[in-house]
Amino acid sequence: AYVVNNASNDISVYSINASTGVLTIVGNMMVGKEPISIAVDPLGKFAYVANQGSNNISIYTINASTGALTGVGPLVATGTNPNSVTIDPSGKFAYVANWGSFNVSAYAINASTGALTSVGTAAAGSNPASVVVDPSGKFAYVANCYSGTVSVYTINASTGALTNVGTVAAGASPESITVDPSGRFAYVANANSNNVSAYAINASSGALTPTNTVAAGSFPYTVTVD
Repeated sequence: AYVVNNASNDISVYSINASTGVLTIVGNMMVGKEPISIAVDPLGKFAYVANQGSNNISIYTINASTGALTGVGPLVATGTNPNSVTIDPSGKFAYVANWGSFNVSAYAINASTGALTSVGTAAAGSNPASVVVDPSGKFAYVANCYSGTVSVYTINASTGALTNVGTVAAGASPESITVDPSGRFAYVANANSNNVSAYAINASSGALTPTNTVAAGSFPYTVTVD
């Protein structure tokens, strides 16, 4: 398990007890400035950290036995104030929501080294806070905090490039978005309206149809599905 520590500019690395789930600290790894989000590729070979304060991504290989991280190559440039990073289910592409430049950066992943190659950017709404890819790897979704919307993208299966195919309304200040493991539903945590928006996903187009909104506590900031 990995935790990014925004104020100390490092990552805490833990081993997990397979029987109890208990965490044991393995060590800490320094990263860029103000790390805010981490993603691990589906094969567990590489980890990627979005550094909000230095506008880049740190890349690491993962030791299969200990979970320890080893830095790979130079830091990779993003847009302004990257706020969220995710990896597609195939492990071929990475996406970063850039809070300050109102866009999403797309990258191809080298399967051998984990290195990233930019494949372009796509416009998002105001202050994109979170990005997620559906389990099929066909669609990506971005929660736009200050515009109160979710941007919908199709993913080019060959290149990983994004094409914006529309937006849908969310609550006030959506901070986090996730897709359930079946790929049928999406959920958004709305920080300033204190609720969660639920959507049905069109399997062909990726379009979102609102289904309901349910109350949460004060300032809900992140959402996930088991």
